Amino acid sequence: MTKKRIRIPAVPVAEDAKAEEVAALSICSQARSKWLEATTLQELEDVIALYQQALNAKKTGVDIKKESKKRFSGQIMNTRTQADQYAALSPKDYRKAGERLSLLYLQSGRPHKAQPGLHFLGFTCRLAEHVLNYPVHARTNAMVKRNKSNKSKGKSKKKKNAPPCCILDDFLTASEFAHLQSVFVDPKAAYWTDHNYKIDPPSPYFSHVLNLSKHKQGFLGKLIHKVAKCPKLLQKFPQLKQARYVEMWAHNRPHASGHQLHFDSDDEGKGGVRNPIISTILYLSTSPNIGGPSLITNQRLTSTKLASKGWLAHSQLSRLVAFDGQVLHGVVPGKGVPSSSQRRVTLMMAFWKDIQVQPGNTPGSARPWPIIAKGQSQMTPPSWAADLSRNDVDVIANDNSYRPFDGIELNHVYEHLDGRAWDEQDPMPEYDQVCQGF
Repeated sequence: MTKKRIRIPAVPVAEDAKAEEVAALSICSQARSKWLEATTLQELEDVIALYQQALNAKKTGVDIKKESKKRFSGQIMNTRTQADQYAALSPKDYRKAGERLSLLYLQSGRPHKAQPGLHFLGFTCRLAEHVLNYPVHARTNAMVKRNKSNKSKGKSKKKKNAPPCCILDDFLTASEFAHLQSVFVDPKAAYWTDHNYKIDPPSPYFSHVLNLSKHKQGFLGKLIHKVAKCPKLLQKFPQLKQARYVEMWAHNRPHASGHQLHFDSDDEGKGGVRNPIISTILYLSTSPNIGGPSLITNQRLTSTKLASKGWLAHSQLSRLVAFDGQVLHGVVPGKGVPSSSQRRVTLMMAFWKDIQVQPGNTPGSARPWPIIAKGQSQMTPPSWAADLSRNDVDVIANDNSYRPFDGIELNHVYEHLDGRAWDEQDPMPEYDQVCQGF
């Protein structure tokens, strides 16, 4: 008896490479949307499957099984040439999808699954697993490097190892917190719609500059001066006394949305990087640990090595984080699924000795604060600016009722792809060899 041959119908393919690329990009878009809205771990597994599907999508006539064996057997290929010969996605989109899939693996305790793909993409190091798969409980962490012996090693050693950040819990009073929430928490509030704020793809950066000598009244003016005159911050950052301007911006992000590591700079670094004295973050989410923690490192623009230390600060109600304006920092995407439907809402203020105000009424960096000029009484400021300028919301001056917190100190920030710490003996890699995953 002869076996009947079963003919497996061919999977329909797009008529041309462009259509195949569009189809694969659509899968990536679906994966990202599902990720940002995920409420169960199974939905995150579905996201992983979608990214795998997009990465495996091929151009017509290519043996993807053969190529996949090459990809994950350690045979490195140039992503701009060989990968381009068979992948439906462009090299840029392929790399982006690969990074996001690796992030999902790393945040769910599967670094061994992330390693082959990152190796194939040409990365030599990545953010450490204890950064991306961060500890959930902000005040307990096995990865904290306590350095208890530093107390007996002299002031110079202590100063050298001092963190570049200061964290103060309960900085805002209940009324201050509630008023800031009324302006920033609703993603459909005027502040966001007036600036066409979007997450994916992200909207262009926008901020406003206020002169400290001219903005002492109103809710926002008093809040800014509360930060600028905080004794703990002045003790940590003496140069804060020289601040003459404050740049203000905010974010309202879903749990899984992060912010790449970057240096704060005047006008986004155009014409050269110029850093503020300090930058600060106020956390405005009522549920703790919505979104990932802020990551502050000891790496500066002049550094010849990658950061050797890092500090994590979770999103906590009324928490203030202040850090040296010259250090590399960012926001780790929230891992797993959020504990509530809330978003990660933050208000940032950078204090400058000098900053160039950029003219214009459209959203952009360092725009002038919207106020009514003399002779223009018929004009009214945006509703969000009017709310922040109200005089009927009290701001309580510093009364030392806040609680200092050291943050979660990490003994290393980066790792080799196999999980070994990237230490000071390792060379500075090229930018595109370091995987952040977001």
